[in-house]
Amino acid sequence: MKKLLFVCTGNICRSPMAEGLFRHATKRIEEEIMVRSAGISTVDGQPPSWHAVEVMAEQGLDISDLRSLQVTPELIAWADCIFGMTEAHQALLQAIFPEATEKTFVLREFLVGRDGIDLDVPDPIGRGKRDYERTRNLILESVPSVLNFLRSVPADPS
Repeated sequence: MKKLLFVCTGNICRSPMAEGLFRHATKRIEEEIMVRSAGISTVDGQPPSWHAVEVMAEQGLDISDLRSLQVTPELIAWADCIFGMTEAHQALLQAIFPEATEKTFVLREFLVGRDGIDLDVPDPIGRGKRDYERTRNLILESVPSVLNFLRSVPADPS
């Protein structure tokens, strides 16, 4: 079983969208994959933002039952791969949890032909629906490349 953790700042926009998209995508894979999300600076128990729920529903996905969760040492240890939404998230995670450096990545770093593209998934918090759609689409664009990368990651036998 492989365990994926998606991390953003507040765990109410980007990382819950990633969690929903990757849970859906991994249902079609024969290998068992667990997906969670968390925030670097959040309060546990907050629901996803309304626009995040709305733009995910347009994809036929319901993330309304997800709740924010603070990144903890236990979550870091649990995950086989950790994906930050920005290079700053990756750097901060690696600084706080140096033991996780080798398994911490930026979500969009596996895109083929990524030279010259911005790897960061921008935070849509406080913005309009179009910004949430753009964020969702950037995450969605990353799904195939991350799934391809995961084929090279050894599964945790537990």
